[in-house]
Amino acid sequence: MDDTLRASFGKVKITPEETVPLQGYDPELYVADPATDILDDLYARIAVLDDGRRRSVIVSLDAGLTNEQFVAVPDGFGRRLIYRGFANTLPAGTRRSWAEAAQTAESCVTVHATHTHSAPVHFGEKYTSRIYDKIDELSQALVPVKMSVGVGQCSLAVCRRPNLTANEEIPIDKTLQVVVFESLQGEPLASLVNCAVHPTVLWNKANRVSSEFVGLAMAELEAAHGGNFVSLFLQGFMGDVGPLGCGPIAGTEDTYPLVKEYAQRLYRDAAAAMQQRVEMNSVPLQTLQTNVSLPAAHEYHRTEMDVALLGVRIGDLALLAVSGEIFNGYVGPIRQSSPFQTTLLSCVANGYTGYLPTYEAFHDGLGGYEISTTPYSDQACGPFAAACNDLLKALAK
Repeated sequence: MDDTLRASFGKVKITPEETVPLQGYDPELYVADPATDILDDLYARIAVLDDGRRRSVIVSLDAGLTNEQFVAVPDGFGRRLIYRGFANTLPAGTRRSWAEAAQTAESCVTVHATHTHSAPVHFGEKYTSRIYDKIDELSQALVPVKMSVGVGQCSLAVCRRPNLTANEEIPIDKTLQVVVFESLQGEPLASLVNCAVHPTVLWNKANRVSSEFVGLAMAELEAAHGGNFVSLFLQGFMGDVGPLGCGPIAGTEDTYPLVKEYAQRLYRDAAAAMQQRVEMNSVPLQTLQTNVSLPAAHEYHRTEMDVALLGVRIGDLALLAVSGEIFNGYVGPIRQSSPFQTTLLSCVANGYTGYLPTYEAFHDGLGGYEISTTPYSDQACGPFAAACNDLLKALAK
């Protein structure tokens, strides 16, 4: 290992080419025909990082989830012993395959969903093989890079409890962080954008394919920097966070113009954060993966739920990726106890394990969809936070 990180970045189009059910709401109701229902393209955006000893891969998918296995969570309407099922978004073995393409371990590959609610339920091998080929290509095109980080605010983020609509009376963490990678000569190559906000703006009709405002904002960043610049969106702890005006939109008005308006706002938020960035040490590179078994809700079909945690250290920065839809209230305590100068927190990554509220949300009396559908009991909250803290401390050693 030397004192320079090497990296390469790229993206692959994964827009569906056949009629597909969409993941975000009800796949039986919302089915997209590529001939008529594609609003904008979906992409897999990829970063391959190497410090001479270890290699890590970060993949950001314009997808709802990242699970490779079927998942069942409690019914969102509170009906006893009824479950909502989620088909596997990716074929079993996808992460392992992508690790092979990068010539690294599966635990060194972290896969993030942007969580757009307007993407296919399932991406088959036709699409995952394209990503495999791009990872293989990028692994042979590594160049020395330097890293900087800027911090700003996501102007779209707002609490959405208890009715899946904006509730500005409940404070949330709106932090937006942008990690920028440049060549040693100062040429911008890529960015990681991390903030918490549900992409649930597209309605009337909801059977259309879109990367939503998060994906369109990344496309704006790429266009602004030109060349082969790639911007990966890493969805934050957004279990109870929506965009302004979030939730089902009444009437018949097409909200895609609002999606594009919000994309411009998020782009401007990210661009402003980039203007404030400071250079940061980018080595060593290390990845740690663990599972934490958390107590399940009463009458859930399991007594425990295994949540996947994966941490990536890039010098003085840590990325903590979690498989569930994690409530925003965990952000402050985890960041405050983190030993890293910068800590990115991302969810719906490397699988799917349902909503995880904070202990306070379990008991604040607001209830709501997220509380009804969580597979966890309130006794899961402390062990989850402790496991996150332990993983970050282990990464820092």
